[in-house]
Amino acid sequence: MKTDYLKLRLMLLVIACFLIGLGAKMAGSSTLGADVIVLVWEGLNRTFGLDMGTSNIIVSLVFLAITLSINWRYIGFGTVVGMFLQSFFIELFDFRALAEMDITVKVVAMVVGIALIAMGCAVYALAELGVGPYIAATLALHEKFKTSIPKNKFFIDASCVIIAAILGQWPTIGPVVSLLISGIIMDQTMVILKKFLPIK
Repeated sequence: MKTDYLKLRLMLLVIACFLIGLGAKMAGSSTLGADVIVLVWEGLNRTFGLDMGTSNIIVSLVFLAITLSINWRYIGFGTVVGMFLQSFFIELFDFRALAEMDITVKVVAMVVGIALIAMGCAVYALAELGVGPYIAATLALHEKFKTSIPKNKFFIDASCVIIAAILGQWPTIGPVVSLLISGIIMDQTMVILKKFLPIK
């Protein structure tokens, strides 16, 4: 965990969690989905009636448990605090009205939501206060089984889809859109912000 420019890093962490929370709630409320993690949240909501914020904490704790069982060094201050901040911001917004709106509005909400999540992930990475639980678990599995990071990511994503399906939530178009645009948006967000931020 980096400690130089600590105030700036903490501010970036809060901004990142705000963007991720806002984006997740917007895309999730569109009924078209966001990514495979949100898919599991929706499955928990469908089966157990849990709100998205609580579902986020449960899924994050599972990823943290996987990471802790392999190597705790992937978990930092931002890893733990971030999941609670994200849940706070997720529950701060109410986009339930999107479910009843025209498909065009839903598609726009989904794309904007996914873009906000991607930008939030980029800011989260720049803060360097600890990776998110999902990434921490991916890196820990990479270390444990010596498999490539893309393979571990695919394994986790596929597991999330299966778990969501068991919970009664089938994949929607959101995860596909996320796959296509998230990486580009994250990369460009980091390139732009690095030009203006003193931290590198």
